[in-house]
Amino acid sequence: MSLMSEVLDTGGILYTDNYYTSVSLATQLLQRKTHLVGTVRSNRKGNPKEVLNKKLKKHEVIGQESGTGIVMLKWKYTRDVLLLTTVHTDEIIKVHQRGKEIEKPQAIVDYNKSKAYIDLSDQLKT
Repeated sequence: MSLMSEVLDTGGILYTDNYYTSVSLATQLLQRKTHLVGTVRSNRKGNPKEVLNKKLKKHEVIGQESGTGIVMLKWKYTRDVLLLTTVHTDEIIKVHQRGKEIEKPQAIVDYNKSKAYIDLSDQLKT
């Protein structure tokens, strides 16, 4: 939270990887009018069991929203992808990928776009 002190209460969106993402962090950020989007580890406290335990076929998605506006998504591609968001719903969009059109959750598409900038920044540091 101290790293975010300058952008808290601005309505901004923090994108995180699964090391940082949790329901607890999302709750704290929402209280400070800041959103969170990030992949999440399946063993984190507060993850809804209904989402975690659901077996999905390729390209299927399941989502559950808490009363506080935190959405947990599980999407099956080559493996299960868990994502926590306070910005998105479980909306599915069509995207072109490797010459094919596939359906993905909007939250995954947005996360992947932001992740590209983070990865580039990491590459430039080394």
